[in-house]
Order: sequence, then structure tokens, then C-alpha cells
Amino acid sequence: MKRAVLFDLDDTLIFAYANPAPAWHAVVREFAEGLAGHDPGAVATVIADSTASFLSDDDNRRRWRLQAVATRRSVVRNAVLSAGFTGLDTVADAIADRYAAYREENMYLYPDALAVIDTFRARGLKLGLVTNGATEVQNAKIDRFGLRHRFDHIQVEEEAGFGKPDGRAYVHTLAALAVDPQDAGMIGDDLVWDVLAPQRLGMTGIWYDPFGIGLSADAPVVPDRRILRLTEVLDA
Repeated sequence: MKRAVLFDLDDTLIFAYANPAPAWHAVVREFAEGLAGHDPGAVATVIADSTASFLSDDDNRRRWRLQAVATRRSVVRNAVLSAGFTGLDTVADAIADRYAAYREENMYLYPDALAVIDTFRARGLKLGLVTNGATEVQNAKIDRFGLRHRFDHIQVEEEAGFGKPDGRAYVHTLAALAVDPQDAGMIGDDLVWDVLAPQRLGMTGIWYDPFGIGLSADAPVVPDRRILRLTEVLDA
């Protein structure tokens, strides 16, 4: 039996940034009158596609997390400019800023998250929360959703000076919990950050797939377990 469980935060315990395309479309529609006659759907599609491409690079993902405002604005500006949408210089920044606020407004705790955490605690397991992102942003979510007192150790990327998939992110957390890798599991929605990297250290990697996407044929990793609902881990 495992002695400790490490959880990811965004899109594992809380719905935060998954399914970005519908969010971009909703935000751009709010600015429809300021788009200089351009079709909101076309503008939103270009921004969503450009953002997805930008975030496919790990270094860019880090910039998006830790230099959020400037990076979002730059990506949106470059997207509309590259697509030939003229007259959007001012509104592009407003769209980028509104997107962040929109995602925050629509975040919610997954219904079974607290029950799973509390059940593990009742069973005597040590619990760690390992999350990438800016300290202020991530701590606000942790407090907003009543998570802080439920974990024995919480580690935020900016505050720690390193984040997933850097091995130090997991090793430091395990040391704080006084648990060896083979006695711990990691649960999260990212196949590399929450499964492959922990597995390389000897941990169990559990992939949370709430939208039922499934593994692609060229997936870089095979999870020790795939779950569609958090409560499934209680059966292990």
C-alpha cells in the first residue's frame, strides 16, 4: 500500500484551463463590436489555434505561467496580426486580459475532489500538492477552494524555483513528506508532468482523463493507471 499521494492542482482537483477554444470564443464574442468588422468566430479560432501552437513548447508554457500578462498579450497580438486582422491593436490586449479573468470566473472544484482527499487523509496517507505556476495565482486558487489545510506539503513552481517535470519538484515534495518514491503515487491530467516524470523516479503515475480522451497511438508514456473520475483511485 502506498504511504503518500501527490496531486496536481489545475484540471485535476479544479477545472481550470482545459478546453481553451470555447473560452476564447466566448471572450472574443464579448468584444464583437470592437473587432473592426472582423468575424468574431474567425478571430477566436485564430487566437485559439495560435495559443495551442505556442503552448506546445515547454519553454513557452513556462513563460505563459510565470510571465502571464505580457506573454498572453504578445501571443494574441501576434495571432491577429499574422492572420491579417487589422485594426485590433488595442482590443487584442483587452481580449488577452479578459481571457485570464474569464477562466478564473469559470473555475470550479471537481465534485469528488474533497471527498477523495479527505478519504486518503482518513486512511493515514501523507498528501502533497505539486502545482506549476505563479505563487500568487496558485495560492489564490488553493485558498479559494479550501485546499490548504488538507495537504501536508504544498509546492508551487515559482516559490520553489522549479516545477514539473523537473525531477526536483517531486523529490523535494517526497523529502518533505519523508517518503520514498516507490511508496508514493502521483495523480494528474498531464501525461508527462504527472505520469512519465514521476515514473522515472520510481513513483506510480496515475493519469486523470476526465474527458475520456484516451491514449493516442504515439503516447510517450503508459500510465500505471488511467481514471475517468477521481473517486476511482479509492478502489486501488
